[in-house]
Amino acid sequence: MDDGTVSVPDEQCERLAALAAARGVSPETQLARLIDDAYAGLDADGDAPESLPLGVCDDSDEG
Repeated sequence: MDDGTVSVPDEQCERLAALAAARGVSPETQLARLIDDAYAGLDADGDAPESLPLGVCDDSDEG
């Protein structure tokens, strides 16, 4: 992935910082992980729904 600049709206900065602190990483690292996860979600050969983190769905209509 190419390095680039990403701006985060002020209202999201605190949430990003809190999420990063909870995971023990810097906000920059957490943001990079979120972006990588978003790109990985575009992959049709991605992980099975059962392996997704809690709170993430595969957008299917199952239970």
